[in-house]
Formats: sequence, structure tokens, C-alpha cells
Amino acid sequence: MNKVCLYLKNSEFLAKLTALHIWGEETGFEIRAVCGDMRTLQKITENNSFDLLIAESELIDSSNYRDFLCLRSPKKAAHIVLCGETADFESARKGLMIGAEEYFVLPFDEHLFKDYFDVLSAHSQALSVENKIRSKACSQKLYKLFNERSDVKGYLYQLESSGYLADAVDGTLRELFCKYEWLDMYFNEIDICSDSLFNEAEQISRFLDLYETFSALYPAHNDALNNLIEYVLFNPESDLRQKVLSEEMHINKSYLSTIFTAQTGIRFVDYISNVRLYRAAWLLKNTEMKINEIALRIEYKDVAYFSKLFKRKFGCSPSEYRLPDSYDFEI
Repeated sequence: MNKVCLYLKNSEFLAKLTALHIWGEETGFEIRAVCGDMRTLQKITENNSFDLLIAESELIDSSNYRDFLCLRSPKKAAHIVLCGETADFESARKGLMIGAEEYFVLPFDEHLFKDYFDVLSAHSQALSVENKIRSKACSQKLYKLFNERSDVKGYLYQLESSGYLADAVDGTLRELFCKYEWLDMYFNEIDICSDSLFNEAEQISRFLDLYETFSALYPAHNDALNNLIEYVLFNPESDLRQKVLSEEMHINKSYLSTIFTAQTGIRFVDYISNVRLYRAAWLLKNTEMKINEIALRIEYKDVAYFSKLFKRKFGCSPSEYRLPDSYDFEI
């Protein structure tokens, strides 16, 4: 259903517009908001997007042209039309100034409205197909950059305010969590995917957190190490000592250490520590296990040593990390 906002102060306009048989299932257009002053209109469009804004011509003057220009966007009002008592040059000029597409005058003609709605619907369908194609292309590019460890951050900022950021992030997440099944052990997909509660800056921040963690857990390597790395990622709570893994994977102990560092640039013991700490972080946020239980579960018998490593890694103690993001430490 196409969402319509009425910006009207004239009670006659409001009564006559709402009485027209042009709303609902027959046309696919529905009135979702009504207001009569600019401040209220700006507040409504901060948190809602409308397919059509019908504005009273008399409410537009030189003092608020700029405000109307800011409203014309897919995130606020995709289309704007004016209505008034008569059509004159001044009204037409106002329409041109704010990018209005039509001007309706009293007595309002249902057929003219329906014709305009038909044009918008056809345009919307064509745009929808185009948007799907562009969204998919953005998602594919972001996924490619992610896997290549290329300029993910730069591309995310390119997508900001484009209207395609959320779709690109969500599409990439679906592909990542499908391909790398071990991700579920370190991240909750729902915590990263787009949501009406997240603004674009928050979406970018959360996705970059995933990218940073993914790069640490799955460093660049060739096929020879892939089985080893995936074994570690799927078994972060197992005995991951170098000797044990060498026997498990049938790899010479010293060769394992040498080849791992050469390919990833990370010492093998440091990598294992990283994996365990990221798993501990997930357990802290998603279970009610006690901190000492989590430490033991990831093979740290000394809780104090575990807490020290955790704070060095994440900048806070395990107990602080477990607190909700909204917690105010000054309370």
C-alpha cells in the first residue's frame, strides 16, 4: 500500500479530499498522516517515509521553500503534489520551486487523482525492479570485497544515504552465514542485519565489527591451511594445543607453526587465543554461564589470567562486557 501524508490547514480541503473514493485497495493509496504545520511535518518525516505528500499551496512561502526541498527524497516524500482553490501563476511557481508533479484544484476530480495514482503505481513498479537489480549488484560487490579483504569500509560509506546500504548489508550477511557456518558460534546475524532501530552509521559500525572479527578468525591463507583453520573455528572449546592438533590433522608440529605464521602473519598460539576469546565473548552475551565456567570451557583454568587476556583484547573485563550496551557506568 502506498503511504500518503496530507499537509493541509484548510478544513474544506481536508474534508473534500478524505471524502473522495480514491483511498484503499482500489487504488493502493492510503492516508497515513495528516498535519497542518511545518514543524509537525518535519517531525513526522524524520521517522516515516511517504510515497506521496499532498500539500496545500497556501502553506508554502519563501520562508519554507528550503524545508520543502529537503522533504523531497525516497526517505521522506518520494512524490509531492499541491492543491488549492484556483490554479494561477504563483501556485505554479510554488510547485516548480519544490518539485511538485501535479496541482489539483477545487472541486477535486476523482478521475484526475486516479489517473495520477496510476502513473505513480506504474513508475513505482518500474523503479522497484530497477532497485532490486541495483540492490543485488551492491550486495554482490560488498560480498566480493569482504571475501577479498578489500576496501569494505570505503564501499560502505559510498553506499551511505544511497538507499541501498541496508539491502547490501543484509544480502552479504545471508551469503556469509550460509558459506561460513562457524560464524554462528561467534556472531548473531540478527544483531548485525538492518533494523528500523539502527541508523546508517550504526549499521556500518556493526558490519565493520563483523568484518574485523572475521578477518581475525579467518585470516588470509591458502587451501593447505583451510581444514586446520575450520577445525579450530568449529571446535573453540576443544583441546587446541599445537601437539594435539598436529596429531589430529596429521601435520608435523614444527611445520604447522612455521607454515601458519608464514601464511597468516600470526603466531599459531596467538591465533588460538584469539579464537577462544571471541568464543568467550559470544558466551558472555548469549548465555547465563558464570565467568569461571566460561573460562574453563575454553581451556583457561586460571580465571584471573583469562580475565587479564580478555581485558587486553576487548578493553573491558568479562563482567563489564556482559552488561547491556545501554548500561550507564556512571549511575
